[in-house]
Amino acid sequence: MQRRSGQLDDSQVAANLRCAIELTELGLALRRSVLQQDEPQGDAMVKVMREIRRAKEQAWRQNRS
Repeated sequence: MQRRSGQLDDSQVAANLRCAIELTELGLALRRSVLQQDEPQGDAMVKVMREIRRAKEQAWRQNRS
């Protein structure tokens, strides 16, 4: 029984790592996009941080389902 629980834990950890990596990639892509825009850096970075937060919240909701 412990082995099966460990396997489930391992798969959950792997899923969480995949989500973390994907969110990091998305965050970096958003940051790169913002840096290429002509908006003042302060406003653009606020937008990026909001988008990152929304993406993280969405990923956690999907992960709990």
